Amino acid sequence: MSTTQKTSLSRLQELLPQLFEASQIEGEPYLRCQLTPQINGLVSMEFVQESLLVPGEQITFIPNMPSFVMGLMTSRDRVFFVIDIPHLMGLSSPCALLQTYQIIVLRISPLMSQATNSDKESFLGLVVPRIQGVMRVMPEKIETSQESFSSELTPYIQGKIMDSGKPLPIFNLTAIVEHL
Repeated sequence: MSTTQKTSLSRLQELLPQLFEASQIEGEPYLRCQLTPQINGLVSMEFVQESLLVPGEQITFIPNMPSFVMGLMTSRDRVFFVIDIPHLMGLSSPCALLQTYQIIVLRISPLMSQATNSDKESFLGLVVPRIQGVMRVMPEKIETSQESFSSELTPYIQGKIMDSGKPLPIFNLTAIVEHL
């Protein structure tokens, strides 16, 4: 064996155990999304099934539904409602003008009351103007004060964190599901 091969082999033997060590990442994961150009928010990853980029023609309009309900769609052999979350919260929504939608698919069965909860998984799609990625939040950084937000938004907020000096709401997914 040449010296270069021995060096590579010893380096590989040194790094290989690190590959299988569980590293501890601190904080709870949240999906950061935009509601309006001025308002961003966080959705707990505990209930996020997936995020999708969907052309508008894949959402089937359903008549006689509230205006925030965009329709039904399918993903991975599941059929679920898709709602315009900024519109539900009483905000001006840019989502209606989009041709392609960014959708956060939530598992809502754990959020539903026992009376309506069945053994079958239920899902809900939240349309947002933009999904901005995942961020981790330390539980002790979460504040319960909602005074920084409009009265339309506060029923759907369970807390906030400060991000670069600005309040970033954490959405109360149970309140959103119960509103439906």
